[in-house]
Amino acid sequence: MNRRIRVVSIVFVLIFILSVYNVIFAQVEFHGFVRNHSVFRIDMPNDAMLLRNRLRLNSELWGDNVYGFASVDILNDVADAEKSIISLREAYLDIYSSFVDFRIGKQQVVWGKTDGYFINDIVNPLDLSYFLLQDFDDIRMATTMINTKLHFGNHSLEALMIPEFKPMNITFDGDWSFYRPDSISIHLPPLYSSTTMRVPMNYLKDELPVNSLRKAEYGFKFNTFLLGTDLSFIFLKIREDKPVFFKQIVSDCDGLPNGVVLTPSHPWVTFYGANFARPFGTFVFRGEGGYYPERSFDIVEQKYLPNGMLVEKGFVQGMLAMDYQLTGDIDIGIQAIQERILDYEEGIINDEKNSIGSLLIKGRFFSETVSPMILTLYNIDNKSSLSRIMVDWNFSDSFTITFGADILEGDSDTIFGQFDRNDNLYLKVKYSF
Repeated sequence: MNRRIRVVSIVFVLIFILSVYNVIFAQVEFHGFVRNHSVFRIDMPNDAMLLRNRLRLNSELWGDNVYGFASVDILNDVADAEKSIISLREAYLDIYSSFVDFRIGKQQVVWGKTDGYFINDIVNPLDLSYFLLQDFDDIRMATTMINTKLHFGNHSLEALMIPEFKPMNITFDGDWSFYRPDSISIHLPPLYSSTTMRVPMNYLKDELPVNSLRKAEYGFKFNTFLLGTDLSFIFLKIREDKPVFFKQIVSDCDGLPNGVVLTPSHPWVTFYGANFARPFGTFVFRGEGGYYPERSFDIVEQKYLPNGMLVEKGFVQGMLAMDYQLTGDIDIGIQAIQERILDYEEGIINDEKNSIGSLLIKGRFFSETVSPMILTLYNIDNKSSLSRIMVDWNFSDSFTITFGADILEGDSDTIFGQFDRNDNLYLKVKYSF
């Protein structure tokens, strides 16, 4: 293993020397934008949910066979106690040759084809601190990795090595907090008069895995073009970026349960996926599918107490879509999505399946200065939905105003309905330079 690390280190040094040589003869360009994003709740108390000012500074570097990119975000949110954040959003270096390319550094990798949902697009963890209502470039969190791409004719092979583990960003406080129970009912032995007892749940701090080359996540994507169809095949060996909780019942001196301790972990999972896209005239048919041979799910059956009230099951997801150019100015996209837990058992907290339909309508009017969009995701099984309506007005090449609304519907225990109280209107004003 030490020999492998030394080899990787030597490769890094050689790449660095080559990069410095090319950078001497490179050109550099700076650009970015300033944007105000204001969100106001439609329902009571009709408050400002977000008053965010963002300054993004980008720099690009070009050489004969090298390209570098770095992006810095400076955020200030007046609605969140004047919270200010400075972060390095992305920073990577591309090195090109006739048959192999390298991208090294903090980057985003997009391997999926689904609008508004994530099936095969799972290389980068998600920032769900505002659920799915941020721009998708901001929902994906860039991760440090080495991305190697080999070209041969109509085929290519991408290989990823990801030494940095970054968990999904979810919150359990505030307007966009995900539901997390604070107590649970536990069955008591027959000798007690009551059959169940409600006990509190104690969530321990998430201890993240140590970043190292030896424990790096990795993956491959093979791309090809066959019979007029773009095809991709994916393999990933990664950790769950959303914590999985091992549960342990704590009892008092009389043997009665008085709490449950939940220890978060990020177990390894194997993932297989495939994508396709095929045009037919003004139609484009596309799809993707993903399969996990084993994934951990919460279960309330007492027999799984030694396993931390977790059970491992296969999990499959799929999407089929049709895109149609209705006119020269209007495009329509329809998607059917389904995910299912295989060999399902009673007691698993998650639903056995979720079936989701989506409709996307995009337009370009007045010489593409006005661009409306409607995206609706509807969960057929639990009757919850998310609708995003927006209009971009490109007042000039550097100045854009966006008006929009987000409408969420459903019961409080559904993925969309838990945010039903957060229907909102929003305004974005963006100046690019």
